[in-house]
Amino acid sequence: MRAAPTPTRPGFRYHLKVQGFRTLTVLLSWALIAFAFYQRPEYLTTMQRAIQRLIEWAGDAVPSPWGPRMEFMLREIGGVIWLQITVVILALRVALSSLAALWRFARWKDAA
Repeated sequence: MRAAPTPTRPGFRYHLKVQGFRTLTVLLSWALIAFAFYQRPEYLTTMQRAIQRLIEWAGDAVPSPWGPRMEFMLREIGGVIWLQITVVILALRVALSSLAALWRFARWKDAA
């Protein structure tokens, strides 16, 4: 038995738009990382050092034996690279979402 469709449930176009935005931000993030790797590697090095310091700070804040375990897990099992990629993706999504919100607000103000 299928559930009755409700008017508040988002449709296919909404999901397509959301997944398109997610795909776009991931592709743009990888392009930015590749560009930085070839043109400005010091940006990636600085970000990696900042993430390393954050991992060390978090590991020191958690009591033993869980603090060192957490540090090992985040640092040695490839976490630093994935955390760096995630930070770039999140920063890009926040920036693009903010621009989209400003765009929608400006269009709403013009229409009113």
